[in-house]
Amino acid sequence: MYLSLSEQRQLDLLKKKTPVDRFLLMAQLIEEQIEAMKAGLRYRSPELNDRELEKCLKSRMIKIYSLKH
Repeated sequence: MYLSLSEQRQLDLLKKKTPVDRFLLMAQLIEEQIEAMKAGLRYRSPELNDRELEKCLKSRMIKIYSLKH
């Protein structure tokens, strides 16, 4: 597998982090992904209230992360 120089540097930086730091980074990235998904849903469907938005988000995440297709 070919990695660019910047990808190699990123991997080197990640290898230097503790497992706890890597876990926290992953959790932060997931949280930011969820916020980006919410923003996209709000943009596409501005009429949704908070409860409906959460329902749509949950449905979308189940589809994305489901092992069953």
